[in-house]
This record gives sequence, C-alpha cells and structure tokens, in this order.
Amino acid sequence: MRRILLLITVAAMMAAMLATMADSAAATKPLVEEGTITPDEPVVIGDCGDFQVLDDFVLNFSAKLFFNENGELVRVVEQIRGTDTFINSETGKEFTSRFQNTEHIDLTEEPERAVTGVQGLLTVPGSGAVLLNVGRIVTNLETDEVTFQAGPHQLVEGDLAGLCEALAPLE
Repeated sequence: MRRILLLITVAAMMAAMLATMADSAAATKPLVEEGTITPDEPVVIGDCGDFQVLDDFVLNFSAKLFFNENGELVRVVEQIRGTDTFINSETGKEFTSRFQNTEHIDLTEEPERAVTGVQGLLTVPGSGAVLLNVGRIVTNLETDEVTFQAGPHQLVEGDLAGLCEALAPLE
C-alpha cells in the first residue's frame, strides 16, 4: 500500500508542480498545492487466502514545494490526511479508519522520503488494534529501500494477519 500511495501522491504532486513551474521557474518562496486523491476503484493491498483486502481511500494533501535559485524543485513538505476503508473482496465486510501524517521529500543528492505519523491504523471493537502502520519511516526514493524505521509498520512488513482476521466472515 505504501508504494501505491507513494506513486499516487508523487504523481499528483509532480503534475501540479509542472503546471506551476512554467509560471515560476525562478521561484524563491515555496508554492502551495492542495488536492484530494481517490482511486477509481478500491486498490488491492493484500491477500488473505480466501479473499483479498481492498482499500478504498480518500487522501487529502497540502504540499509546500521548495525550489532552489535555479527554479529546480529540491524539497516537498506535505500534510496528508484522509480515510482508509478496508474491504473483504468476497463478502464486502468493511472497516473505515482515519490517518494523518507529515511527509518530507528531499530531492537533492540522496533523494529520500520521510513519513511521520499515522499512515494506517485500524482498531476494531472487541479485537483492538488490528493494523498499525505508525511512527516514522524513511525510504530512498531511487531504490525504495527503507533506511530508517521507528514504530510498527505492518503494511510495509506485509503483516496483515490481524486485518485478515478482522475482515474474515464469521463462522
């Protein structure tokens, strides 16, 4: 899911950035871009054997784009908030949760992305926290390699056992 959100977020930011860069190639103060991203249809984020876990999300962002003196984008600071609706692909059983985090993208010599906050969290009555993707995680933008991690990141680690159990049909 992290890759999907990263690709969608970066694609939206780059499209917005390219549209504004023509007017401000030598911008010295940051530009602010805001928007909402929703998939055309729910995205598959995992396989639970008998069903797939789908995510129908709404992602709202406010990004500050920072340029150097040559007008090149060098840094992005983004506030991200929204909802995830996790769905059992076979039964339609679903749970919705909220997320909010801050993303720092450094596009200089060693491009990296650092996300701090709640990237995914689902608490189910009677089961407790079934999905925790919280804390801080830093990835290299060129290799997608995690270079630092603090806190549980079940989506990144592929640990969907609790989510699969919560979405499974009652027997």
